[in-house]
Amino acid sequence: MSLNDTLARLRPPEPPALPNLKTLAAAAERVLHRWSDAAPDPPERDREKLVLRMEAHRIEERWDGVQMSLVTAAGRAVFDATRRGRSDLADLRGFYLAEIRASHRTTFLGAMVSVYLESFAPDAPHTRALAEALSEARDRLGARWRTLVEGIPEVFRPDLAPEVIARRMVGMRSPWSELKALGLRAPHAPGLMDFAHDAYVARLRPHLTVRAEIEQLLSWLKPDDQAVARSSGAPAAIEALLGHWRTGNPPEADVDLITRSLVAFYGDPRVQQGGAWASVAPDCLAVILRWLTGKDIRFFMDVVSAVEDSHMWEPRRRFWLKLHAQRRIDAAWVAFSPSGAEYARRLLKTGEARGVVSYGQQTAGYSRANTSLLILKCGNKIVVEGSHSYKVHIFREGHPRAPALYQRAYDCEQIRLVPGSESRSHLGDWQGWVEERI
Repeated sequence: MSLNDTLARLRPPEPPALPNLKTLAAAAERVLHRWSDAAPDPPERDREKLVLRMEAHRIEERWDGVQMSLVTAAGRAVFDATRRGRSDLADLRGFYLAEIRASHRTTFLGAMVSVYLESFAPDAPHTRALAEALSEARDRLGARWRTLVEGIPEVFRPDLAPEVIARRMVGMRSPWSELKALGLRAPHAPGLMDFAHDAYVARLRPHLTVRAEIEQLLSWLKPDDQAVARSSGAPAAIEALLGHWRTGNPPEADVDLITRSLVAFYGDPRVQQGGAWASVAPDCLAVILRWLTGKDIRFFMDVVSAVEDSHMWEPRRRFWLKLHAQRRIDAAWVAFSPSGAEYARRLLKTGEARGVVSYGQQTAGYSRANTSLLILKCGNKIVVEGSHSYKVHIFREGHPRAPALYQRAYDCEQIRLVPGSESRSHLGDWQGWVEERI
């Protein structure tokens, strides 16, 4: 056998397996978190004690056995919102500023950079003082913070830093990951990034009619690897996304994206108490409520058309969506029967019901077990539409027993028996009858 034949029969060695880059990145992140040079964040109940201990060491010039963890934790406390303006702590703050100018300890200097970033307020004296001291120490910072200073040289310019960061963010494909690569390892942290966020949203606002810009802002509010969305500055971001559509609508795909994302991030504004939605301007809140109303009407019609074989549903769909297009329906809510809810869950699971997020249950049994309800607010009237030959019921909004929107459960028989409502079956000119009364 020739050498060529022998070599041909030999199996080449398997190439070495490449490491999983995501696993390596996660491991590196854990190391940075475990041995971070950020100042420890002491609980509020301990902060005053830490500051007083540090002040005692300073006055007595007694440093034997003092650990760096005490120095950096007390540094965070003395520059926090509660204490940074206290006159009795002015000398201690001055001590920290002097140490920043003199120290070569990268752990201490890095901790004070994190204090500066998280206590940042552009016009505050403590921010300007920390910025000046850290600017003098920039050549003595550790590798992580040198990366930040090299990437954003204006970081110690309180008058410029938020706008500079915002301008950089606009040009980034992924602001979250690219800011982390620059050394801002917690891009959603308070302080400097609150002001950068506001400036970033302001820069994006005029362009948020474009799908790519919408996607960029949404990915900043909740990056894929984050469990929760950014809360600080969220109302301004929500208003920027919705404010263009006070009188019109974007393409339906964009309505779906914005609606689904914002509700996933901050809850359904119709049922969420407080949170980001509480500070959103009413005219912007009305936009997403309008979109949710239209989606609820369509969703109701899609479900009941599938679970009840009736030729009546297409005319009803056209009628209620016509009133919605005419802005005569202010809000809507759906309560499905068990069979309707089962079908609704299938639609949601497959993604066919895009933008729909929540609904209630219709709980009446026996002959009404399959009835589903659509509850509408039309001006000062509450209108209840139902499936399976359920009449249209109209209540004055102030009626003490009129069904309220956004409840978890409704009993259609109890609603039917409430005195003081007007009702009509879907015969003759029932649409005209409804329009006259709303």
